[in-house]
Amino acid sequence: MVIIAKKVGRLANRLLLFAHFIGAAEEHGFRLVNTAFERYARYFPATSRDLFCRYPSTSPFPSFGFLGRSILYRLAQVSANTLHAIQQRGIDTGVIRLQRSQALDLDGPAFLSRLRRHRILFVQDWFFRSSIDCEKHGDAIRSYFTPWEHHLARSRALVKPARRRESLVVGVHIRQDDYASFKDGRFFYSHQQYRNFMEQIKTAFPDQPVSFFVSSDAPVPTGIFNGLDVHYGNGHELEDLYALSFCDLLIGPPSTYSRWASFYGNIPRLEIADPANPITPDSFKVESRLLQNQLFTTLSAWQDPHI
Repeated sequence: MVIIAKKVGRLANRLLLFAHFIGAAEEHGFRLVNTAFERYARYFPATSRDLFCRYPSTSPFPSFGFLGRSILYRLAQVSANTLHAIQQRGIDTGVIRLQRSQALDLDGPAFLSRLRRHRILFVQDWFFRSSIDCEKHGDAIRSYFTPWEHHLARSRALVKPARRRESLVVGVHIRQDDYASFKDGRFFYSHQQYRNFMEQIKTAFPDQPVSFFVSSDAPVPTGIFNGLDVHYGNGHELEDLYALSFCDLLIGPPSTYSRWASFYGNIPRLEIADPANPITPDSFKVESRLLQNQLFTTLSAWQDPHI
């Protein structure tokens, strides 16, 4: 059994990490508990009824609400921290803790050998990846993370007005709040830049009307998108995310948020890493493997000292 015992980032980050472990669990036949998913478990039938957020889903265990999940997460943290302290003394224990500059292949020998040696294996941090397994077992992952129907209905309703006149609906993820400082503002784009991206898309698809669904983490200035057919999200973290997945194309900065929408909806996406690059129809690719863009960090392989 693998237990995820560290929270990293917000909704999309935790979905992505959870998904990579689910792909590996499907491929290698282990059970998974995600104590770090406590804040977002309520959104999904597969997790909302189960305190342990298990995969594969089994008979639900009462969650006792957010308090119960928080207590469980704290217990998992304490257990993992204790095992890590023992591990630092040269003793083989059931915990893998990565540094932020490290990555671990969940199909590789370092992970699988540790999994075989320990009935319970705690994992902590971010770059645990099984990209091929995410693609191979994508349907199982998408099924597990299908939200409650009332959330999906509101997500569909957000996009529906943009489908007038059989438009090509382009989801636009505007991320400005934390990106003003992240990577020294490298991926912070002004509203005028987003308008320029949208106008390029209209030019790239001249044979059909184009409308835009905009999900933004910051207020959009009045009139900035005048002349474009633009519709907006409701600001709900989950409903905006899944509304993006119901669009036809996606654009946005490097972010797990639009990456997840592309994966869930099988929607071609353009990740704007360099705003100077021209936008063409070939710029859009489906995010089938949930790969983390290496612009975020330089990765190195984690070495198991007990192999």
